[in-house]
Amino acid sequence: MSQLIISMGKTSYLIAEVVGFFNYEQYPLYYNHKSFETLKETREKNQLEPINTISMICTNDSFTSNKQAVEDWLKAQHLNIDLQFHILNQLKDISSAEDARIMRNLIYSLVYNCYKQGNSNKLYLCLSGGRKTMSSDIQQAAYLFGCKAMIHILAEGDVSFNLSAAPEDIEPAVINKINPVLYQKDIPASKLAELIEEEKVYFPEPKIKGNEYIYSDSETKFLNQVEELQTKQDNLTINYYTKLRYSEPSSNFQILHLLNPKKIQELKNNYINGIDNIKQDLNWLYKLPKTDLHCHLGGFADTEGLIKIAIANLKYSGNTLEEKKLERSTINAIQKNDLNKLKAIWKTISTRENKVRWLLVSLYLRCFEGKEKLLEQVIWNNLLQEDNFVDIGLENYEEIGDFQGSSLLQTEEALREICHQLKDDAKKNNLRYKELRCSPCNYTNKLKATEVVEILYDELIDEECVFRLIIIGSRHKTQRILKEHIDLCKNIKRENGKISDFICGFDLAGPEEKTTLSLREKILPLLEDCIRITIHSGETTSVKNIWEAVYNLNADRIGHGLYLQDDENLMLKLKENKTAIELCPSSNFQINSYRDYSINSTSKMRIYPLKQYLQKGIKACICSDDPGISRTDISKEYLKAAKMTKGGLSKWNILTIIRNGFVSSFQTRENKQKLISEAEKDIMKLV
Repeated sequence: MSQLIISMGKTSYLIAEVVGFFNYEQYPLYYNHKSFETLKETREKNQLEPINTISMICTNDSFTSNKQAVEDWLKAQHLNIDLQFHILNQLKDISSAEDARIMRNLIYSLVYNCYKQGNSNKLYLCLSGGRKTMSSDIQQAAYLFGCKAMIHILAEGDVSFNLSAAPEDIEPAVINKINPVLYQKDIPASKLAELIEEEKVYFPEPKIKGNEYIYSDSETKFLNQVEELQTKQDNLTINYYTKLRYSEPSSNFQILHLLNPKKIQELKNNYINGIDNIKQDLNWLYKLPKTDLHCHLGGFADTEGLIKIAIANLKYSGNTLEEKKLERSTINAIQKNDLNKLKAIWKTISTRENKVRWLLVSLYLRCFEGKEKLLEQVIWNNLLQEDNFVDIGLENYEEIGDFQGSSLLQTEEALREICHQLKDDAKKNNLRYKELRCSPCNYTNKLKATEVVEILYDELIDEECVFRLIIIGSRHKTQRILKEHIDLCKNIKRENGKISDFICGFDLAGPEEKTTLSLREKILPLLEDCIRITIHSGETTSVKNIWEAVYNLNADRIGHGLYLQDDENLMLKLKENKTAIELCPSSNFQINSYRDYSINSTSKMRIYPLKQYLQKGIKACICSDDPGISRTDISKEYLKAAKMTKGGLSKWNILTIIRNGFVSSFQTRENKQKLISEAEKDIMKLV
């Protein structure tokens, strides 16, 4: 039996307007309505049943105004509906806070009774009618004790019609003023409803006279019970949240701590290992809002992307004899699938000076359009197999990157093309924030370094994903080039122009063996301006290099930091300072030797430090590094991290790592909070 609970003011039309929506077969009030088919579809699609019982909640005044008119209407329309009047006899109207509490007490008790009898899935609540406090109380009762649906009746101005008239005789212009709206449906009862069942319940007791339920008691015992339990429940939630938050080594998104404890436990017990349910797990990872704090512009493009960039560069081709000869020999070797010849051509190109190399590289890559798989064999050869692409060393890894970076990105067209690829990748991976890093002074055959930055800014600003740029200075380049990049970063930040905020930090990259004391003197101008610093450290050298990056170079973040686990004191230092570690699972695996639990041949290799860092409270982030070289993207990096962790990573672990990325970004506190707040909305939908 479906029941409607409705609060009534001094007019009777509302009851007819509601019943006309639910019981249109018996009372077709909206048959001539302009949106009748839509209303009918809404009822049927949401499986809303005709009403059998109506409980009208009234003050003394509204009961006096409505009783006879409503009963006459039911009789005139031949509607077989059980009608109940619940009357607060002592209230002429609601005119004080005390009156509102007495009414709330009655509303809560009626809705709770439906829950207790197991009828919530057949209960409909109307949010229109009576005082606004009554509508608000009905809505809150729905969230406490559940219901099938809540409905609003909206109207354009005053609506009146003859209740005794047949619906088809009522003017369509009048009916069209009325708009029933399904506000919410299938609302579950809260945990509090279960708690009430364990208590002695104090319901308001009516005197029953026919279909009149008359309440004269001004006590609000049931409402008092509910409010007391709400306070206890709120305290339990706060205490549980506090215990959960401070008992764990690494913080997670705050909003997750408001989930049901069972749901939190489910996230902690549900593991992704990169072996089982890969397709399903990857789908979940792609949907998660993420950051990427360590991604090199010069290592981003995949084979298709490289060819597109190469084509963008061909505007500058001079059709010289050398260029034509290169194209002919390359196309000939491609047609014969002659890998040895193609590699030999590449080797010749790679030895040319940069002023001409970028165009020759572009001409070479252009020849592989439609032959991307063959190009992959040229670039990676046997490293296309994942179990071979491990422990190849930094030098061999960087050789793969010779196909891109400064070998290609020398023109405005090339830079804009790679920016388009970056934006597409951000959408695919639901990236919300990305810190791109590059050395603009290395892309200056056709451009100035400042123009490189301006082009990147122009293409990447005002996107759904917030892009920021980190200027790289390389340890292994000449002192002059290092100084150029330091000056570029410092000057752009000091100018406070449109691209000042686009530059978010400075990075020292390249071989780690160079003494950090001499480097400190070089980057001192950046430190004086409080520019954020991230240092490539602990990727190929010992923990001592990380110590030097922290103490000598004042690093705000550490790129890779793979050997941090070798110094407990330094780990504690980084934890206390909230210094983040930018882990890049694929490149860490490929350059070094770490175990991947999905690859048997790696069973004797070292254990990846990610899980240990999380357990120690280190703000470890997952980043992509050089996704074009490593053949990955940021979502796949989370899967790779799970493969490299014994037993995998729980979904709770993954969400913790994602939060680490947001809080460790080189953004202002206000911008971080905004990004986190937006990310939390997506995360709550997913979990």
